Amino acid sequence: MEKKAIFFISVLKKIADVYFNTFFVFYFFKIANYEVLPVAKYYIILYFFTGLGFFLIRSAMKKNRKVPYFRIGISLQALYITLILLLKENIVDHIILVGLMNGMADGFYYYPKNILDSEKISNEGRQKYSGIVNTINKVSGIIIPVILGVALTFLSYVQVGKIFFCIYVIMFILSFGIKEDYKPVNKFKLKEYLKLIRQSDDIKRATIVSFMSGLTYSSGVMGLIITLLKINCFKTNLNLGFVDSACAGLSLMVCVLFALKIKERHFKKILWVSGILSISSLCLLGIAPGVGFLVFYLFVRYSCVEIINLISQNKVVNLSNVKELKNELKVEYYLIRDLIYAFSRCTGYLLLILVCVFFGMDYISYLLIIPGISLLLESLLVSRIS
Repeated sequence: MEKKAIFFISVLKKIADVYFNTFFVFYFFKIANYEVLPVAKYYIILYFFTGLGFFLIRSAMKKNRKVPYFRIGISLQALYITLILLLKENIVDHIILVGLMNGMADGFYYYPKNILDSEKISNEGRQKYSGIVNTINKVSGIIIPVILGVALTFLSYVQVGKIFFCIYVIMFILSFGIKEDYKPVNKFKLKEYLKLIRQSDDIKRATIVSFMSGLTYSSGVMGLIITLLKINCFKTNLNLGFVDSACAGLSLMVCVLFALKIKERHFKKILWVSGILSISSLCLLGIAPGVGFLVFYLFVRYSCVEIINLISQNKVVNLSNVKELKNELKVEYYLIRDLIYAFSRCTGYLLLILVCVFFGMDYISYLLIIPGISLLLESLLVSRIS
């Protein structure tokens, strides 16, 4: 029952993310008069408060109060959508409020969710489970963008947003299928965890990987720049829907291969090849941001970068169940990783603002070289995690 609840919540959240990762960015970009600065400021506020949300509930996570805060996170997501529905085109004038609400919602949602995923799903079954979840997410990723593209051709963003409010209500109801694993309460042991980072090469690598992926596929500045390039190239919601569906189709094939065919002994070679192709595609797109290199990048993004993400998730989550972390320091492990995510994401968006202010919007594509280097380094680091 618990696995099913977590499974369906994950799938519904991914459906909601399809709307917010592309179509809402397009909407925000349009009402901001196609200026990058307001969008970048919004994301800095969002990820600052995401990190703050993690920090505020660290003691509650240590006291095994994960499920109640998980529900609060889902509720805050619903409130965030309510704000969008109420503010409409005035979102740009309330960036701090909207970013704060979304950031706290993400912090309260993902911190307990990360720990619950590691507790409720065994290391042995994680690759298959992740493969199935990702496969279903990719199938929805093929269908939902086209549906949204058509819907937004005839309906407003506010009208479509009401559907996603209902999705969060369903997620809240499903969360009652997850039970808390009550254990003896321990004190938060940050000093002990920081000492363990220095002693363990694998934990040190996993910590650095958080910074690298926070610049790239994990809600990093790379994603926003690519979305803006797609908007510039493909122009309409319907075109964006078709492009996102094609990308999801490619990603689906990768997820199926990962779940059924790819063995752990092949991870290292796959990571090396994927890292090299990733940095190549991003450098080419950064220097010459045309349609041809964008298409080449999208092919690499939803094949090579996808496989880096899948292997990284598999290894990093499994690592949280090693004996040094599982019983005493798992909460600290996820806190530090997600604070680094927040710092990395904010750093990327701050660089985007600096480029816009000092050089102009036409030069933002050059920033893609930094995520390219990050992906190469991440693939090398993940290949060395035991």
